[in-house]
Amino acid sequence: MINNDINIKEDVIQQLAEITQCKFIGVTTRGNTAIEGGLGMVSKGKNVLIPNEGGWLTYKTIPLQFGLEVVEVKCKEAVLDLVDLEEKLRLGYCGALLYQNPAGYYAEQPMKKIFILCQKYNCLVILDVSGSIGTEMCDKRYADILVGSFGTWKLVEAKGGGFIASDSPELWNKMRLELLDNEDQMKVISEQLKILDKRIKWLSTQREKIVKDLQRMDIAHVRDKGFVVVVRFSSNVEKDRIIDYCKEKGWEWTECPRYIRLNDKAISIEIKRKIRKEYVKGNE
Repeated sequence: MINNDINIKEDVIQQLAEITQCKFIGVTTRGNTAIEGGLGMVSKGKNVLIPNEGGWLTYKTIPLQFGLEVVEVKCKEAVLDLVDLEEKLRLGYCGALLYQNPAGYYAEQPMKKIFILCQKYNCLVILDVSGSIGTEMCDKRYADILVGSFGTWKLVEAKGGGFIASDSPELWNKMRLELLDNEDQMKVISEQLKILDKRIKWLSTQREKIVKDLQRMDIAHVRDKGFVVVVRFSSNVEKDRIIDYCKEKGWEWTECPRYIRLNDKAISIEIKRKIRKEYVKGNE
């Protein structure tokens, strides 16, 4: 339980420790600065592996700030291809793998297999859990470092801030972090963490409803847990049908191909963009 007598920074760190079960937690200014904290430990000249779809935009740019080469790993509907991953790892220049689970907020990754492969080749695993914090997909056992964002449209909808976490004192002591020092923002993060379980439950229920409504259509990773629904289309008629459904139900949507979702023709129904006052009231 959270001790109301401790200051707000310690409050947030304690909440994150309970959620992630990690020993070392830092609340950062942004999700991107959390990623920078992890990549800052990779030696210059090394490669950083990232997924070729279902990642985040800054995966392609942040490594360059540290003199690191970006190498994309093939994916199958945003899930890392383990064969291609091992081929890249076998080359011996890989300093870190940076990826997120679920991929693109809709595709569950084989975390354990990915981690075992990376350990075999001494490659650091930085797992972005912005879209899985509070779920079983946020699992410290299969990553060296966890990072996450609390920005707009994330699971923790605080419109700012992020975090980095690890169980390794060796890694933690090497990190150079840009830590958040804004009490008002800390309070927002704390409140959003308190309603995280309710938000996940509501979003999951909405996803199930959408999948049921569109069950005759080609839904990517239909059985996976996630917080968007990616629906493929093969004609303008199908595309319009999906968009009309979104308009009728009041869901925001984006069109693929998009690196952060799927590199194919599809409509991504952005469930996680919807904010509900009921999370706070508890009237779900």
